[in-house]
Amino acid sequence: MAANNGKFIMWDMAGTLIPFDAATGRPRALPGCEDFLPELAREFRMVCTTGDSTAGARTLLENFEILPHLEAIFGDLNQPVGKPYRAILRELQGRPVLSVAFGDRLRADIPSDTDEVVTILLNQDGETNSAGMASYMLHVLGRQSAEDFPTAFRHLTITAAIDNDSVGDHAGGRITSAWRRNDGFDYRLWIFEHDALEGERMIISLGAGLQD
Repeated sequence: MAANNGKFIMWDMAGTLIPFDAATGRPRALPGCEDFLPELAREFRMVCTTGDSTAGARTLLENFEILPHLEAIFGDLNQPVGKPYRAILRELQGRPVLSVAFGDRLRADIPSDTDEVVTILLNQDGETNSAGMASYMLHVLGRQSAEDFPTAFRHLTITAAIDNDSVGDHAGGRITSAWRRNDGFDYRLWIFEHDALEGERMIISLGAGLQD
């Protein structure tokens, strides 16, 4: 996919951009932020979407030197399921099918108001990923010869292995279809449904497990 206007990355903060270090129990910046966020900013506009207060998030992101890479912070996003990504993109004149969301929790970080935004879950299995892996996952999606991310997601499932073990109830909803792939690292592709949401949600999980 060529660079276009309207392409956004919506980053969750706690657990995603700022995960907790299992060894120290303290928060830290997602490894590789200083190198890969500027690279991603060449193609995408980037914002933070968080359940924390906007002011608190701004302070924390500034302390970890992530704030300069972000265009805006949307705080206090405490919905029962997901986040209002379509409304945010409408405000910013973004295009849902050309945008992605990065988060760490299935229930909290999927789009609540659209089925067009693909969510990529980081830091699953108790492991911390890196901004480099996030960037490479976008590269994998981008090389699918697709016009948008939902189509690229579907292309990936065609040659992926079916993963029936992941199908079932999760995060108050249900994974109805699942696949696994390895493009230099293991990841999962899920179709997720929830009674509170209309339509299906496309999820990519970097790792073999799930953090609900």
